[in-house]
Amino acid sequence: MEHANIEADVLHDYVIARIVDRVESEPDLLRCSIQAMREEAELDPEILSELGPLEADRSVVRQVNKLSRATVTKSTDIEPEAFRLAVLYFIHRINIGGPSLPLDEQVRIVWRVPEPESTPSQRVRNGGAPATRA
Repeated sequence: MEHANIEADVLHDYVIARIVDRVESEPDLLRCSIQAMREEAELDPEILSELGPLEADRSVVRQVNKLSRATVTKSTDIEPEAFRLAVLYFIHRINIGGPSLPLDEQVRIVWRVPEPESTPSQRVRNGGAPATRA
């Protein structure tokens, strides 16, 4: 089984772009994601301990609340702490596939709040169920 070796900046830029895509298309996503995370029965204790300091920093929380294409186009446009808080809020896990796949198929995001129904190509790009072709 092949395993990818993606540069951190490429992965981070891809992840923040997908988060911004969802935030802009689903205005209530942040609230729903936080609620889903808080309701998760088996939330990792390390995540819980990480949340406290991140959520206590008003600057970090403000950056996450204002995520949009106007404010963020790549991961270096926000503080690393804000990037981390956004990932904790929106993403349950990230699966990395083989390096022979295109980046949008190599990086599979499992969201805390499942994506709304979309076209098959969007589901594959954003980490949903693989599309079938007719």
